[in-house]
Amino acid sequence: MHKSPMKVSDLDSDKTFYRIIAIAIIALLAINVITLYMIESSSKPYHSTGYTPLALTSQESSVNLNTIIVTGTGIIHAKPDVAMVNIGVQTESKTAQDALQQNSDKMNAVMDSLKTNGIPEGDIKTLSYRLDPIMRYDENTPTLIGYTAVNTIQVTLEDVNMVGNIIDISVSAGANLVHNIQFTVSKDRLDDLREDAIDAAVNDAQQKADATSKSLGVRLIGPISVSLTPGYEPRPYYEEARTASTPIIPGELEISSNVQVTYAFE
Repeated sequence: MHKSPMKVSDLDSDKTFYRIIAIAIIALLAINVITLYMIESSSKPYHSTGYTPLALTSQESSVNLNTIIVTGTGIIHAKPDVAMVNIGVQTESKTAQDALQQNSDKMNAVMDSLKTNGIPEGDIKTLSYRLDPIMRYDENTPTLIGYTAVNTIQVTLEDVNMVGNIIDISVSAGANLVHNIQFTVSKDRLDDLREDAIDAAVNDAQQKADATSKSLGVRLIGPISVSLTPGYEPRPYYEEARTASTPIIPGELEISSNVQVTYAFE
């Protein structure tokens, strides 16, 4: 058969095609070389390139850092402005219904008397209400002989000087249980006292650090860490002066705070 001669345009197309393939191969080889170089460079330590990252500098400096650790204590004394008194009525009877009825009548009289003397209803709350059987044991044989009803309320007073008067009023109205007289401070005032205690604790820590650095002959740079540990909160308590009436004299409450401070020095 007769073959047609190859045209010049066909030769040019083939050359262009091979040039494109060659360029693509060269580009792939270049990309592989760059990738391998980057991987090798990233595996080398930072100092080999003359660059030190900030995190490494921080770690190295912390290792060589000289420190003093001190504990500061702040104690604040304050007079209470809130009092809480637990007042109860206990009654006994042969029947449960009678014991409960007597108890209800007496407690209502106590609460009415408190309200009459200026105690808001919102400052009176029930703490407990119980009805217990009274048993008698004859030769290990139990016999039910009656019931005891106990109702206890808590009265909150914003005037701590009224405690003794409120107790007298309650007993006169029929209360026969008085216990757990508590003195504390209002929440807003307690928050302020806590801040004062923390300030005192920080100042105490600073004085100790200054004295320590002076004894060592070094210079403090400043605190680098501080931690606050739980202190003492106001504890319920009372002081009673035994006289003809029932005066209750509140003492001072103690609020404390502790801090641990780490100071750097040179």
